[in-house]
Amino acid sequence: MIHRIDDLPKDSHFLLGFSGGVDSSALFFLLLESCISFDIAIVDYGVRQESKLEVDYAKRLAMQYKKKIHILLAPKIKNNFEASARKIRYEFFGNLIAKHQYRGVILAHQLNDKLEWFLMQFSRGAGLNTMLGFEFCEKIGHFDVFRPLLRVSKEELYRFCQNRKIQYFEDKSNQDEIFLRNRFRKLSAFLMQNSKGIYSSFVYLEKERQLLYSKIKIDYLGDLRAFVHTEENLDLHILDLECKKLGYVLSSKQREEIRRCGFSCEVANIIIDRDERRIFIAPKVKCIKMESSYRDWARKLRIPRRLRPFVFLMWIENNQFEIEKFFI
Repeated sequence: MIHRIDDLPKDSHFLLGFSGGVDSSALFFLLLESCISFDIAIVDYGVRQESKLEVDYAKRLAMQYKKKIHILLAPKIKNNFEASARKIRYEFFGNLIAKHQYRGVILAHQLNDKLEWFLMQFSRGAGLNTMLGFEFCEKIGHFDVFRPLLRVSKEELYRFCQNRKIQYFEDKSNQDEIFLRNRFRKLSAFLMQNSKGIYSSFVYLEKERQLLYSKIKIDYLGDLRAFVHTEENLDLHILDLECKKLGYVLSSKQREEIRRCGFSCEVANIIIDRDERRIFIAPKVKCIKMESSYRDWARKLRIPRRLRPFVFLMWIENNQFEIEKFFI
């Protein structure tokens, strides 16, 4: 089994996103074998009868192996379940990481998941950066996410658990083809019969992505970021990556809207704007009254209008010098 658990930062304490499925159950014991220090977090969405059994299983593992366990009973989700569940889950992880000073969260995404994501984004008209999606380590919001199983097929994880008699649960809702994602899941499972070839293809594509994006310089000022405009499609790819770091994945419709608006618009809770040379990205802030002296100052610096409320919050904290350096 070719995993990257040994590449996790040593002498660090992590949070493991646990579900009780074959992926996270296998990862739990692989982390134990590699002497990685971690606690576990599990979310009960309350939509399946098995969820209580999965939480009980997580509690037993935590007690047996002396791990701290964090449990969240999620609020009822009325619509757009997958996106809402993801938001709840990542906010839960982020709060735990901030409170307990974990190095980051470890997730059990594996090679089948990577292929499933690739196929879904490919069908939506995404670029290379979005299609490749999952990376071993990436920043989402304000914390790091580690995925050490991206080189491992789901079939290998089944064999690992079965050979060692490790308990795991099957989520029956993953078989319901009323959900589009499950249709892609079945397609990816069929294609994974040639898992070695798929793994090799991803290796080549990752190398090509590095060649494409390694020379792109991103300037940061807190959560404000900017990069030099080059070519529209490449600009969209960079936006994809930076929005993901802010905790948001752009849809194909949103990318088209950004293109149509000339990279000056609001998408969900993110502001995108530009000047003659650069494209800027920042989280949206509440509407606030800006002082007249600031408005005059912002006009002189030619700060794009959509960004001004966000920059104003830094300005009132006496960060004028850093702001001027960023925009000049």
